Amino acid sequence: MNETLHQAAQAYLEHLRTQGKKERTLYTYGKDFEQIEAFFGSERKLSSVLIPHVGKFFKSDALLKLPNGRERSTPTVEKTKRVLRMFLIWAKETGRIDKLPLPKDTPMGRSAKKGGQRDDEHDAIEAPVAEQS
Repeated sequence: MNETLHQAAQAYLEHLRTQGKKERTLYTYGKDFEQIEAFFGSERKLSSVLIPHVGKFFKSDALLKLPNGRERSTPTVEKTKRVLRMFLIWAKETGRIDKLPLPKDTPMGRSAKKGGQRDDEHDAIEAPVAEQS
């Protein structure tokens, strides 16, 4: 599978739609992908996105600033990072990529909310931790 970032993002949004996500959620995730694609390039092959690229995105003005140059709010930045993380985990699980291109310090999900309800089904997935030798 040699999809572009845009093709894979669309497939992910379609996957979330089939999971019963609300249209509002799909809309905001779509906006996150617009930002992500603007940084990486929508025609970029998903398989060519590597850890250093994701690390750069997490520190980039594309993520941290609004088009008018003002700082984006921390919750907004964190949500975009979370959407990218969940998308990359999904891409690995569905065989679109072999390795997760996430920097070591990427938070891998939050603890469950009150009443055991999770914000997103992907938060339940724990990333394997590399053993130290």
